[in-house]
Amino acid sequence: MDKFASFPVAIYGEMETYNQVLSKARCRIFYKYGNRNGAYITDSFAETLIKSLPYTPVKGIYDEFNDDYTDHGKRRDLGRIYGIVPEEPNVGWEEHLDEDGITRTYCCADVLLFTSLYEEAKEIVGKGQSMEIYAPSIKGDWQFINGKRWYVYTDGCFLG
Repeated sequence: MDKFASFPVAIYGEMETYNQVLSKARCRIFYKYGNRNGAYITDSFAETLIKSLPYTPVKGIYDEFNDDYTDHGKRRDLGRIYGIVPEEPNVGWEEHLDEDGITRTYCCADVLLFTSLYEEAKEIVGKGQSMEIYAPSIKGDWQFINGKRWYVYTDGCFLG
């Protein structure tokens, strides 16, 4: 299940001041249908994921030596929460040209970052990130769609 619990995301755009301690940015989270990890996100499951977005933490482990973020840690309790998806995440479907030359339509949402609390939170835009679905919440089954075998999610929620 771990293979289907994580996928890359990107925090992008211009960070803007939200209030004295928070900054706002956009996060490109997932796209529907066949994904690079072998999983398939249906319209219905996309709506399930979107409902679980509010209050999802933006979490990571910052490597000061390399000035970059690493991962969430194997135990998932390492690192810091650098931000959060707000209660009203301003979800939208936005087109993005990926590095493989394919334009995909991504579910995107606002994130609030603790830029006054953590200096490194100011560096998060443009850094490689990943989104995790809470592994125990994942339900689905293998199906053939257009001649290709996919793991089709039927349930799950975001962890961070």
